[in-house]
Amino acid sequence: MIDTRAGTGRGLGLGPDRRPSAQAMTIVQQSAAAVTDRPVALAEAFYRHLFQLAPDVREMFPEDMTAQNERLCRALLAAVQALVDPDRFAAGMENTLRRLGHDHAHRYAVKPEHYPYVGHALVRAVRDVSGDWTVATSSAWIWVYDWMSAHMLASGFRLE
Repeated sequence: MIDTRAGTGRGLGLGPDRRPSAQAMTIVQQSAAAVTDRPVALAEAFYRHLFQLAPDVREMFPEDMTAQNERLCRALLAAVQALVDPDRFAAGMENTLRRLGHDHAHRYAVKPEHYPYVGHALVRAVRDVSGDWTVATSSAWIWVYDWMSAHMLASGFRLE
């Protein structure tokens, strides 16, 4: 089992100050490798789950999801890659995630309450496409998503 003890009390008790551990990242890398060759399947599974969980968000997306699918996969895999070598890349990805959070809030009207649905949809999509799923895999992906969403929420919803 992955050690998910932390200090923020959010979600799993993780947050922007607690990057996923090397153990969690090894697990995430393995499952990410299994889906890297199937980005369309991952994106389609993700949006299928998201729209089932939160049907009201469908109107926030274009009818043709081709470009959106590519953006999702590119952003997700970049975040995973940044965490593989956190000393070199995680701080830059954290800044990128804060900008994305701001853009999602102000350009696309994404609300904080949408984030749990996105997390559930992501974990389910990776589970569906990777084909090899365990409790540890689920925990690791939740940790990575918690880290990503904590940074997106950190700047995306400030009053200006």
